[in-house]
Order: sequence, then C-alpha cells, then structure tokens
Amino acid sequence: MKYPLILCIPLALASCSTEPEKEPVTQSMESASAIQGGEEIYMLYCAQCHGATGDGNGVLKHDRPARSFIDGGYSFGNTVHAIAKTTAFGIPGTPMPPFVDMLSAEQMESVATYIRNFAPTLAEAREDEKEMVVTDSPLVARGMLPAINPTLKLHPRGIVIGNPDRFSYEYRVDDVRLLSVRQGRFVLRADWGERGGAPLELLGGVVVLVDNGDPDGLFTTKDGEALHAKLKSTNTMHDYGEISYNLVAQDGRVVAQVMETCRTTTGTRTLIEQVFDIQANESVIIHPPSNTDVSNAPLVPAGNHSFIITHAIYGGDSK
Repeated sequence: MKYPLILCIPLALASCSTEPEKEPVTQSMESASAIQGGEEIYMLYCAQCHGATGDGNGVLKHDRPARSFIDGGYSFGNTVHAIAKTTAFGIPGTPMPPFVDMLSAEQMESVATYIRNFAPTLAEAREDEKEMVVTDSPLVARGMLPAINPTLKLHPRGIVIGNPDRFSYEYRVDDVRLLSVRQGRFVLRADWGERGGAPLELLGGVVVLVDNGDPDGLFTTKDGEALHAKLKSTNTMHDYGEISYNLVAQDGRVVAQVMETCRTTTGTRTLIEQVFDIQANESVIIHPPSNTDVSNAPLVPAGNHSFIITHAIYGGDSK
C-alpha cells in the first residue's frame, strides 16, 4: 500500500493564528473505521475457515464445519461484544482457537464489528433478549441439545432448523440424524450467558419423536456397513432450511452426498415430509425409522436421486 508524502512546513504552521476546526468523529465513522480494520484481521486469521464472504466455505475444512455468519451462525451471542468474547476465548472442543494472546482487545472488537456486518439485518440479541424468533425466512440454531426425556442423554453438538411455518427440526450432528419435529416458538439461547455450558431451550412442543428420540443411522452400504453422516453445511436461503452432509464409509471414502430438508404437507391431516436429494457414488440402502413411509424402494442406486420419508404428527404442547 502506498501512502502519500506529507510535507510539514514549520513557518507556514507558525503563521497560522488559528487551527482549522476538526470534524467531529461520529459513531458511524468509528464503526466504518472498525469495519475497515476488522476486514484486514478477518482476512488474515478467519477467512481460511469461515470464507472470505463469511459463508463458512473457507479453504480449510474441518470435521466440524465453520459457521456461516451470513446465516447468523453465532455460538454465544450475536452482539459485537459477544462475538469479540468468542474470538478471545475460542470454542472448546472445536477447531476454533482462542485469539486472546494473538490480538489486542481493540483488534478483536474491530474484527467482531466486521463479522457482525455480514448479517446487518439480523437483530442483535441483548442479554435479556435471548429468544430466536423465526419470521419470514428459516433460522438455524447451533449448540448443545437437551435430553428429550430422562432416559436419553443430551447431545453436545446439535442443530435446530426453524421454518416460517412455525415447525422446527432438531438434529444431532456428530452423526447427522433427525431427532424430533416441534411446533410453536423456536429457541431460547440459554447458553449465551453460560459460554456454551448450558443447552439450548427448545420452545416448541414435540409433534414427531423419531424412534423415541434415539434413532439409528438411516444409511448403510449394500453390504450392510453403517455409513457415518458427516455434517457439511446448512442453508437458510430458500423457503425451508436445508442441512447437507456426506455419507462416509469406515475406510474414509465418501459414498454419497445428501441434501436434506423437512416440510409440512397440506390436506386433511398435516404430515412431515423429510426430503432427501442424494448424489450416490455407489448404491446405498435406506433404513427408515419405524412408523414412517418411504417414497421408493430402500435401495438407492448410484446416481442422483430424491426420496421422501413421511412422518405422521401428533398433538404437541406448543408454547
């Protein structure tokens, strides 16, 4: 970067009886300056994982995909202060490292301001406003999932996708599986004040509990080998939230790529359609949950295919 050469002439300065009035620094100017400085820090330390545009598609790939800031994927709060705090201390158990020994407080504030600007229309959640509200587009909440009932364990890694029709879908993502469907309000970020030590509070009433909340994996090879559903990304740019993952064999080969979305049907009775678009490199077998219908044969041959698993709902205690 070339900087202009500034010549200071003492005599000329001395001849000035008054200094020109300084333009007052406004809050918007300070914010613009923080964003500009934050961009340089972001591109140096963050873009490799989170992507240059904040979409989570960086050049470095991890077992746990980097968050998309465009989708509002913030771990412990979406204010500049909360993002700076997460930047400082990292996220234990994930590839996200702490930067407290690498960046100054001012630098972390600047990069947090820049990151927050990826989703400028997303309302900031204050400490007393932790509820995430789905309006006219899907939302994704990531965090610890509480146990659905006392006989089951909680899931440290979870995703909840909320759609504008007030239905939401709860997934474990260490091995991607739909656990439940809920109806009503979305999520209370109880974990935002606890540095991730508390699970999300899911506000909707359960209307589908997939295999009592503890389903087996859906896919095996034709020879019966269980396939690991490895999370790739989520997408909230369409009418219904999407979750994408790879089906990975024990030897590490990618057997198929799957994009999954859930939607409600219309008619005399509401049903939930779990829709799969699959690009299979080799044949896979679908093992649908109990009490569901599947739209085609369990064998999915190599190639591009779509199929639907249909769930019947029951009355939930919606909040």
